[in-house]
Amino acid sequence: MDLEIFNHIQEKMTDMKNEIKQNNTSEEIELAKKLDAIEEYSVDRFEGEYAVLENRRTNEIKKVKKDMLPENIKEGSILQYVNGKYTYNEELTKEATKRIQERMNKLWN
Repeated sequence: MDLEIFNHIQEKMTDMKNEIKQNNTSEEIELAKKLDAIEEYSVDRFEGEYAVLENRRTNEIKKVKKDMLPENIKEGSILQYVNGKYTYNEELTKEATKRIQERMNKLWN
């Protein structure tokens, strides 16, 4: 019984650590915007334990371990890299998805 409690506490601490590691505060994001220090990446694909990311400005490709990224991302997700942390940007992802869909529609019409 004591081991179960210890394991539960350890899991919760790991979850909290990952959340802190992966989430930027709004203050960090606002400062990064002012300094033009936000890098944006799109998730191109997954290869084993890595995600292949493409820099949206420079088209540079890089591989990042999945455990360094927010959970539940998928191909096409837009990530922002600020202060050593990746965060998922739902608004940018929706915009990119809409733009791609509009281009596809133009091709078929």
